[in-house]
Amino acid sequence: MENSRFSLTALTPEKQFFSAEVTEVVFSTPEGRLGIMAGHSPMVVSVSECIMEILADGEWKIAAIGQGFAEIEYDKAEFYVDTAEWADEIDAVRAKDALERADRRIRSHLSLKEYLRTQAAMNRALARLKAVESFTALGSRHELK
Repeated sequence: MENSRFSLTALTPEKQFFSAEVTEVVFSTPEGRLGIMAGHSPMVVSVSECIMEILADGEWKIAAIGQGFAEIEYDKAEFYVDTAEWADEIDAVRAKDALERADRRIRSHLSLKEYLRTQAAMNRALARLKAVESFTALGSRHELK
């Protein structure tokens, strides 16, 4: 029987965020959501700020990740992203405040550079809030480790 697990590593500039054998990982690219399982065709793909869903040991783990890229091989996936945090560690109030600040700021007259920075802050806050929502919904169905 073919191995249904593969090695997943997620790194940020500050730390190794996650490293384990997993069954599946789901994340976003600029083109849409992508799911990876063992034996996936090799590829290098851009990663958008998003929710990363990881199926490990029969349980889903939810994280908010920042932009970066992923290198996918048949038996491993390595993510290099600018930020990563577990959904249960996110302060939802702070994330909502950050989203509201970015929304107010984006409505003002900004230079292109300021606009792009504010858009990135807004995307990061949205990903964090979506991760919290997904974790809350998932937690109501079964317990996470």
